[in-house]
Amino acid sequence: MIWHILKFWTSFLLPVFYKKIQVKNIAYMQVKGPVIIAMNHPNAFTDPVALTMACYPPRLKYLARGDAFKPGIISWLLERIGIVPIFRIQDGGKEGLKKNEDAYRKINQLLKKNAKVIIFAEGLCVQERRLRPLKKGVARMVFGAYEYLCTENLVVVPVGINYSRPDKFRSNLFYNIGEPIAVRDFIDEYHANPAKGNNKLLAYLEPQLKDLITHINNPADDEAVYMLEKLCKKDLVNKMGLNYSNLDHQLTALRELTEKVNQASAQNNPALDEFKIKGREYFSTLDKNKLRDWLIAPTQNKHVTYPLLLLRYLLVVMGLPFYILGLIGNLPPLFVTDRLTRKIIKAREFYSSIGLGVGMVVFVLNYMLWFFIPYSFSPNILIPLVSVFVLALSGAFCLYYHPFLLKTLGIGRILTNKVLAQDLARQRGTLMQLINKF
Repeated sequence: MIWHILKFWTSFLLPVFYKKIQVKNIAYMQVKGPVIIAMNHPNAFTDPVALTMACYPPRLKYLARGDAFKPGIISWLLERIGIVPIFRIQDGGKEGLKKNEDAYRKINQLLKKNAKVIIFAEGLCVQERRLRPLKKGVARMVFGAYEYLCTENLVVVPVGINYSRPDKFRSNLFYNIGEPIAVRDFIDEYHANPAKGNNKLLAYLEPQLKDLITHINNPADDEAVYMLEKLCKKDLVNKMGLNYSNLDHQLTALRELTEKVNQASAQNNPALDEFKIKGREYFSTLDKNKLRDWLIAPTQNKHVTYPLLLLRYLLVVMGLPFYILGLIGNLPPLFVTDRLTRKIIKAREFYSSIGLGVGMVVFVLNYMLWFFIPYSFSPNILIPLVSVFVLALSGAFCLYYHPFLLKTLGIGRILTNKVLAQDLARQRGTLMQLINKF
């Protein structure tokens, strides 16, 4: 009951927080029989929750850090929505590790009922564009489940999670699901030598997962990849004959750009170091003037003209009343949600997860308030219902109007400052020359 209520409300909140959510090869998740889903883990509770919403049915189960199961209502609630506690030695010490026997038993019982269970193969949550070494406990859990089930149908499905900006409002989320791995193909080696069997499974699973995400070899190159993505990804997608609205196609282009950076870094290419320095200057100038790269990119700035600017201004004026109404009804709870979330969380990996949870409560209270205020003055229930509907609709309108407004203002700024536009175009041209060198 609780899970279905949360599912219903979350299905509204996720499309608000994320601009686009896509899943590739969803059929691999919906096979009959037990499935262990091995995922990377960049974004706390959001990772499994959004996948569960996208793949339903089936209803996915997953593991969570045991120290999150505080005694009382929190522990009760987490268990009711299908989360199994798992302990690391740094969380629960040796006593926590002993409790993991109960976790393995629960997982095996779920798999016996043909459940789909998510495990986070890296064993920790870090917002990085790379796959960290897989934990040995993954293989032990997989083979333990195989022995318990006494079936050859058990498979491991690798899933790569790719965020454009995991802790940012209105970013993109793409689940890249790989082909199922039959555990029976590794069982003979495991029976002959469990340690070698574990290592063989992990050695096979790791590159499968790495192929489903963006993997930057050197953390020092993270910034370079982000800058290269802003400068080149859209053009590369178009050059490859792909569709930019498809997040899978975006990932294909991004992986190619990332590999170029990895190669240049391994070769100590001086052009990459120079690109990092000049790229910071370029994007710093853009941020200072509240501009974006597409306003400067020659292949993307076709809308940067005075006639189109006037048309956009007209549309801005036409939509302004509805935008203001949306802000009145939805900006205060959004502000409160953001403030409370930032006060609660200690790590950015939990921002969207906690934000969604806080938003569930704050926005319900907000719309209840907007219902009861007119209801106390109105002769019937229709007026408060209509007022809540209009505020919700205007809030949805704001999600699209606000970026349109910012882009329009950016076009106006770049058109009225020719000197700045020429300087940015020169800087961008220098960056493209450096990119061509690596």
